[in-house]
Amino acid sequence: MSERERWIIYPLLFFALGAAVRDKILHRVDAKEIYCESLMIVDQHDPTGQPLAELGIQRARPNDPTQMSDSVGMLRLTNSDGGEVCRIASDAMFQRLVGRQLFIIDDNKRPLVVAGVEQVPDMLLPNGDTTVTSQGVIYLNNQRLRIKIAPPLNRNPAPQLPPDASL
Repeated sequence: MSERERWIIYPLLFFALGAAVRDKILHRVDAKEIYCESLMIVDQHDPTGQPLAELGIQRARPNDPTQMSDSVGMLRLTNSDGGEVCRIASDAMFQRLVGRQLFIIDDNKRPLVVAGVEQVPDMLLPNGDTTVTSQGVIYLNNQRLRIKIAPPLNRNPAPQLPPDASL
């Protein structure tokens, strides 16, 4: 290799090596755009590798009439145990946000409205233990709203027409 070739090849070699190890040294990657089907955020110190957040595609179920297209965008958040905390997806009928609690706060970060799920005792078992069930609750200004769902109306069934009757 001539000296002139060395002056061309070696700087290009060091430039390529520097570009290859840049993200390893800085511990970050800068990009203008990323194209992928799914982006998952994981805790590197978690041995299970369970994703804590996922931005991706939710495939539509073919027999669900509320789905507009074959796939929709989806954001899913999970806790460290793998339980789903929140899922945001789009469908034909309505936009939904599914979660266990919703807080509406003022400028001082005090909750004014809290809608969520509470565990309440359900039934006392013969051995003294109690079963627990989930119940939806709403708090306004730290006061629990005592809303009871009305029982279904007792309606008499419609009278049956004789088999030989005509309309």
